[in-house]
Amino acid sequence: MHIKLHRKFYKVFGLAALAALFIVCLSLSALAAANYEKAIAGLTVSGFRVGGTDKNKLKELLAAQIVEFNDQKFSLIYGGETWNLSPDDFGVKIDAGKTAAEALAAGRGPALTAMAEQIKTLFAGRDLPLAYFVNSPKFDSALDIFAKIETPVKNSSLKYDAQKNDFVVLPAQNGVVVDKEKLLADILTAFGKPTQNIYLSLTEQKASVSEKEMAQIVAQAVKIVDNAPYFLQSADSTWRIDKSNLTGWISAAPSSDNSEKALLTLDTEQISDFLIPLSASVNREPTDAKLTLENGELKFAILSRDGQKLNIETSAKKIADDILAGKKNIYLITDSVEPKISNFNTKELGLLTLIGKGESNFSGSPANRRINIKVGATKLNGFLIKPGEEFSFSQNIGDIDAPNGWVPELVIKNRQTIPEYGGGLCQISTTLFRAAINSGLKITERHPHAYPVHYYDPPGFDATVYPPNPDLKLLNDTPGHLLLQTKIEGNKLTFEIYGTNDGRQVKVKGPFATQKNPDGSLKATLTQEIWRDGQLERKQIFNSSYNSPALYPNPNATPAPSPAPSSSPSIPPAAN
Repeated sequence: MHIKLHRKFYKVFGLAALAALFIVCLSLSALAAANYEKAIAGLTVSGFRVGGTDKNKLKELLAAQIVEFNDQKFSLIYGGETWNLSPDDFGVKIDAGKTAAEALAAGRGPALTAMAEQIKTLFAGRDLPLAYFVNSPKFDSALDIFAKIETPVKNSSLKYDAQKNDFVVLPAQNGVVVDKEKLLADILTAFGKPTQNIYLSLTEQKASVSEKEMAQIVAQAVKIVDNAPYFLQSADSTWRIDKSNLTGWISAAPSSDNSEKALLTLDTEQISDFLIPLSASVNREPTDAKLTLENGELKFAILSRDGQKLNIETSAKKIADDILAGKKNIYLITDSVEPKISNFNTKELGLLTLIGKGESNFSGSPANRRINIKVGATKLNGFLIKPGEEFSFSQNIGDIDAPNGWVPELVIKNRQTIPEYGGGLCQISTTLFRAAINSGLKITERHPHAYPVHYYDPPGFDATVYPPNPDLKLLNDTPGHLLLQTKIEGNKLTFEIYGTNDGRQVKVKGPFATQKNPDGSLKATLTQEIWRDGQLERKQIFNSSYNSPALYPNPNATPAPSPAPSSSPSIPPAAN
């Protein structure tokens, strides 16, 4: 009887155990199926719920939350002060792709380990940190707003006593600053739990160089000062570094291998400030190569020359290192500046085809205007434009002032005709514009004059400039270099453009006057068409609207110099 009861008990117990095991297996299978290709159930990212989200929608969900996170403004509070800033103000960027990838990787891996993690996350939850990036300079810059509640740290320093030829050690001062780590953590916490208030905490910041450490380098500092003067040298000049300069550069930094010891250093920022005024004597602009055509043969009129620029940052570090090493003669470091147009083998340029030219007549121009036309034409004669390069008239004509050969002549500016250096400049830009149109080049910027000027007849085929703006710009969309050649014959200015014939055909229609008024105002249109193999490839239309000349008084007095223009006028000028 007892045996039968035991057998029956074990049978029931076994069936119950099998049933329980079956239910567990079924539950685990259901959990695995529920989590298949999804963020596992119970998972959050910085407090934001992502569990159960399909992998294809997870990144999209996070991206939407990032937008909401970036749009919020925090009220940062300390005492009675409040500041309102956004995550972007601190340079905090959330990486949606990486965060989504890490969320999908959670609870994956070897079967037993993955299942244990999924079960634990389902019942106890798991919060993943965000994948983020912080722009440190931007974060530190944002902290500047809290300057009024902070006490900046102050390292021990040296003050030179010229009478005693010795240094006095000035005390260090610990600072009190905003706790950056806590602030960043509070900002990131707001990703899943939006908040408008963040309470700032301050933390002590210890000086990195104490009086004791600074006292260790006094003897070294005196030795370096006594070794003055030092001499900075470039290829053409020499400058002295006297005691008066040097004493302000002496500083110290903690030793990387011994926290109880300081290292003598020189402040490279102050050395950089010393170098800035010297750069004008060191820097040299590059010289572009210029070519000319003689009897159909290309020759260099001017050879290119590299320019140079003082590398202030690298030179400052070298000066500090050399002085600390006991060197008295220190050579400055310069960077080579390549010219836009270097010396080429003329055969490689292939500039033997005249692809277009433009002409204009300046009859009746006074003497100063003729001088300026010659100066401008000479500056652009032999100029090379690289393939794919956008040519800017304003950038390449140079400064319009007396040292560059320009003289005062009438220009139209601010609804007046007034004397200014460079009057007549638009004769050059207009003629180049015509050459570019006839050459089939693409014009990327062009402006008509404010009113019709007889030097640029017919109206509609002109281009006004007033460096730096308005400008005339054109694009070399040919396969080779372009060479500009200028000629003045009597009262006629000619621009010729030589380059590579790529088969384009140019059709110029106009200019045509579309409206003429009794007061002299008018409208005109000009069309450039580029054809290739019988097909229209590009079409540019240039519409011009001119005011009445009566709106721009012309003084009778002999022009006198006015200051060379440094910026564009408030009202766009018309012409000169």
